[in-house]
Amino acid sequence: MKMNNRIRQILITYAFFTAVATTIYAIESLAVRALPLPFLRIGLANAVVLYILWQHDYVMALFVTIAKTIIGGTLSFTLLSPATVLSLLGGAGAYVIMWLLLISRMQFSIIGISIAGAVLHNIIQTLGVRWFIIPRDAIYNLLPLLMLIGIVTGLITGIAAFELTRHLRMKTLAETPD
Repeated sequence: MKMNNRIRQILITYAFFTAVATTIYAIESLAVRALPLPFLRIGLANAVVLYILWQHDYVMALFVTIAKTIIGGTLSFTLLSPATVLSLLGGAGAYVIMWLLLISRMQFSIIGISIAGAVLHNIIQTLGVRWFIIPRDAIYNLLPLLMLIGIVTGLITGIAAFELTRHLRMKTLAETPD
């Protein structure tokens, strides 16, 4: 059975963005293992998700969020670990807040949306650690630091998403015939 060209194009686009996000996720996962705080990541793969959200393709953004975490967990041999579960929880929460801010009438910038997603990601992961790994309220003492880290990493990821959006828009305009 021959595949419709439109469906084929959609599948290729999903595969492309999933591959890019997963590659960034896996490289970052391997790179941070050498740091003294191996749980601390910038989250640059989320620039791809944010770019897709910014293009209003909410289903693809959710798919890439989940797929990059599962495939990245498989590649880094952490799929069945708490780290992957926490990453899925944080990613889902970040996706929801970024989507809500994007569809709101408040017109947040892509950088502001990224910061909100990163901060919420860290809050949800902290709650996950408290509920599933370390059942002590003292874990909440880390929240101010993790929120500050979320602001910084969200800013970095937001700038990357902004540049990605700007570059791809310019490339698309340059390729459009007059």
